[in-house]
Amino acid sequence: MKKLYVFIPIAVVLLVLAACATNESKPAKLVTKYDITLTKVLKTEEPSARYKAPVADTTLVNKLRFRWEDESMRTIWSASENGFELTLYNASSNPISINWDKGIYLDYDNIGHRLTLASVKDNERDKPLGSSTIAPLGNLIETILSADHLSMSSLLGVYVKTPLLPTDYESAVRYIGKEMKLVLPITIDGKTMNYEHSFKVTRVRQIQQKSSSIFGL
Repeated sequence: MKKLYVFIPIAVVLLVLAACATNESKPAKLVTKYDITLTKVLKTEEPSARYKAPVADTTLVNKLRFRWEDESMRTIWSASENGFELTLYNASSNPISINWDKGIYLDYDNIGHRLTLASVKDNERDKPLGSSTIAPLGNLIETILSADHLSMSSLLGVYVKTPLLPTDYESAVRYIGKEMKLVLPITIDGKTMNYEHSFKVTRVRQIQQKSSSIFGL
């Protein structure tokens, strides 16, 4: 019986080593990643006004984020080929409301697309989004997607995302310097302004895809 107990751990070790050796013999799978910079934010009704420039946010490691603020709010943005992550803090004494149905995503060809949110359930994708209201000193965390880049999979029976930008590296590098915009109608103290956020692709790189387990599966 003792021999059996000794044999089982040795077998497990050999299996792990064999899996690692197999993985090392395979070429590493690379995935394309974009560095997308928030370059400016302005109110379309007041394009000539002076606004603070976005600044890099370094509170998270290995994630490119940018901060922008005005007298009413503080925001943190992170953009990728999949969508836009937003954290908004209401620094004012009034509620802040975002009308998602009137917001728009302008792609690199300046073509407009409807918005949707990652928090929306699949069975509610066809319904209006309505508005989100952030109480004074409250915050909102949301991921904004292009509704036109979501489609129902007949095979899986769920909505699947099409990336906003190509995922093959040779095509992706051609998008360096391209700009995208996100326009959000934001109401503060009864006054609605369209906040236009401009994003630019500043870098395209390839990184090794992480294995999902010790066996590299």
